[in-house]
Amino acid sequence: MALAVAAAFLAPSGAGGATESHHGPTSVVKVVQTSGGPVIANGAGMTLYVFVNDLLTTAPSACTGDCQNDWPPAMARGAVHVARGISGRIGTVERFGRGRQLTMDGRPLYTFSGEGPRQLRGNGVGNLWWAMTPTGLSATAYPSVKATYGPAQPSTLTVVHTRYGQVVANDRGQVLYDYGDDTPTTSACQAQWCLVDWPPLQSQGDPTAVPAITASVSVIHGAGGVSQVTLGGHPLYTFAGDLHPGDATGQAIGSDWYLVSPSGQAVTGHGSD
Repeated sequence: MALAVAAAFLAPSGAGGATESHHGPTSVVKVVQTSGGPVIANGAGMTLYVFVNDLLTTAPSACTGDCQNDWPPAMARGAVHVARGISGRIGTVERFGRGRQLTMDGRPLYTFSGEGPRQLRGNGVGNLWWAMTPTGLSATAYPSVKATYGPAQPSTLTVVHTRYGQVVANDRGQVLYDYGDDTPTTSACQAQWCLVDWPPLQSQGDPTAVPAITASVSVIHGAGGVSQVTLGGHPLYTFAGDLHPGDATGQAIGSDWYLVSPSGQAVTGHGSD
């Protein structure tokens, strides 16, 4: 079923706007250069994405609930100014009575919580999320930003240092997260968008842990039906926005996802700069 939205289209303008918070409402849509090429962005320089699943619904958006914590809707603030160089049509659609969400050629736009200005970490996540180019085409031809982690090894939990202190990681140094909605024996991350944003740590044989990890390691029938590793009763996940050892861009997203300490406790601190 094709996406059907009533969108108001905005004319290009050379005007600028006030500085906005990275993922907050914007009064500007502009072009920024990223590692993959030019994309459209909000006033803070955050890349704007479309969601493939929006093409399958007549609702204003298929990204609701916790999905919008990972992919904040790009909301409009006042009269939105469209920078020169953007030939795709920028408009808005009413988002469930909570304000106007920006659109490009009728498709709702989002930012990605796992990246900063002028980054492209979200491009191609799960083949569901794509940056938008100034011409109105999704950036499927741009190279997806690839993680620098090596191939998976047998599941041995390790410890890495981050700005939040010592936290648990997989055998490749990729930090691991606890989901607040889980129980020790079940995973609440079952939706398609959740599984691609937060891949469960699958067991490769019997999982083990380095001596610095004092909590008990186990396996459950977890997210997406896979055998998922747990630590101290916390099912473990990686995050699609973490591309390098020690990255922790998923920390505290939606007040649901937290790093895990070697003692098996959720790390809820804000960390050092």
